Amino acid sequence: MWRNGLLPEALSLGFVVFAFVGLAAAYLVCDRGWRGQARSVEQSATETLARTWAALLASRGDADQAPGELLGECVRGVPYLRRVQWTAPDGSIAFEWPRPLALVVGLAERPASGTSATGPAPLVATAAVSAPGGANLGLLTVEREMPAADGRTFLLITWGAAAGFVLFAFAVFHQRLRRHLRPAAAIEHSLTSYAAGIEKELLTLTLSDSLGAAARGWNQLIEQLAAMQREQETGRAGDATGNVLARFENAVFRRVLDRLPFGVLCITPEQRVSYANGAAATLLGRSLNEMVHRPVSMAIHNPAVQQGIAGVQAGSGSGMSVDQSTGQGDQETTLRFRVLPAPAPPAGGDAVVTVEDISQLRESQRARDNFLYHVTHELRTPLTNIHAYAETLTQPGFDDEQTRKECYNVLISETRRLSRLVEDILSISQLEVGTARLDVGEVELARLVRQMVQDSLGTADEKKIDLTLSLPPKLPKIKGDKQRLSVLLNNLIGNAVKYTPENGKVHVSVELEGQRILISVRDTGIGIAPEAQPHVFEKFYRAADDAVQMLPGTGLGLALAREVARLHGGDILLESERGKGSTFTVELPNSAAAAAEVPER
Repeated sequence: MWRNGLLPEALSLGFVVFAFVGLAAAYLVCDRGWRGQARSVEQSATETLARTWAALLASRGDADQAPGELLGECVRGVPYLRRVQWTAPDGSIAFEWPRPLALVVGLAERPASGTSATGPAPLVATAAVSAPGGANLGLLTVEREMPAADGRTFLLITWGAAAGFVLFAFAVFHQRLRRHLRPAAAIEHSLTSYAAGIEKELLTLTLSDSLGAAARGWNQLIEQLAAMQREQETGRAGDATGNVLARFENAVFRRVLDRLPFGVLCITPEQRVSYANGAAATLLGRSLNEMVHRPVSMAIHNPAVQQGIAGVQAGSGSGMSVDQSTGQGDQETTLRFRVLPAPAPPAGGDAVVTVEDISQLRESQRARDNFLYHVTHELRTPLTNIHAYAETLTQPGFDDEQTRKECYNVLISETRRLSRLVEDILSISQLEVGTARLDVGEVELARLVRQMVQDSLGTADEKKIDLTLSLPPKLPKIKGDKQRLSVLLNNLIGNAVKYTPENGKVHVSVELEGQRILISVRDTGIGIAPEAQPHVFEKFYRAADDAVQMLPGTGLGLALAREVARLHGGDILLESERGKGSTFTVELPNSAAAAAEVPER
């Protein structure tokens, strides 16, 4: 019973002990109460006896009879009397019963039966003996034994009867409970054996019909389960191969979907999301628990997409695409939703929604459109001039030698301009896509910087600009592409001279700083506004400033210079203040210093 967990015997024994302890406690309480009440009654009787005898001594109705004889007659036949003593006012004992020598001489003077040295405390009562005139005749003391507790036998019988009734009632209850719980215990034993693997067949779990209706109901349930199991095994044997392949395909398909870089959602006809991969949760900014098995409106907050899903499921469309943009400027994000029907869907079937982040694609499209716009604009000007001056030279009767020479000079200048523009476009495109190759060799940086400054002296002198150069005493050679470094320095120095007004200053300096070489080009030109500084290295970007727009330029020089610097392992930094000039600093690695720090093996 304890093993089966149904009415443990230990619990039954505990109940019995608890019942007997309760009955014993009740018996002790009743016995104590009865003893106290009996003592109180006997004490009251002793006190009444003492007062009666005291009144009798005080009246002394028979004057010829001595007090002792009178008390001797009074104590005769009084049960449980232990001692009677009359003490005179002077302290002498006028009467005492029993007398010391009377213990062995007469029946009237022997102690009362029932006295025991080990029994309860005796009952003692005192009464004053007073004459009719009020004179004090002494003090009468009466001492009695406490009578035997004859009522305890009845109490014990009552307690035994109650205990027997409790035991009988418990036995009947216990037997009926065991009879009712026997089927449950058998069922539990069967289930435990089946769970532990001791019994393999369901039919072995049936019970004997003698256990009652519960066992018969259990047997019917086992038979039904066994029949269902047989049917399932029969169907499983026929479709085993197909089920294995289907589960394998589903598992592989889910793993593929979970690793796709774009989001995929499956929508049920009830407009709920039945599946969503991790990319969909990331792109939509929600967890999978917030989307799966929830309405599609909680996952996609776009009415057009929701309408497209409803249309595809209704069979009124073959699919649609919706672009949704959020944020502005650099924080703009564009998601493209494609709504497609499930393969061979019935009307009202499932729908598939893909989510793709096309922000970079949109940015690339904008950059491409911007690039084509600026290239077209920059090519149009030299081509227009070449076409106009070429037509001038082909006109009949044109024989002015000076005009012809000017036309040739313009044609040559515009052709060179067009060639530089095409070369810059090709160079920066190659650098951006990573197809450009550096012709690395040793470059005498001091000679290269000095040559680039000399090439810009003519233009600086025309604008009366003070172009200066400062070099350290010993400038080491570096490893790099001389041709591309020339383009970098020419663009920085040329821009400084171009955007510096007349009588301004441009200072070029080279410094060694540990493993870096710093080439600074500082001018006192128009400067660059703070809002334009993050964009000056972008292709075709030119600040929206009248002083900048009035000067010719393609907006490719700084972009090409930064790409060359980064291709050499460096970068370009800008410090500028509107109206006070700009400083462009090229950081290049000092290859000579880096080689010197490599320890020899």
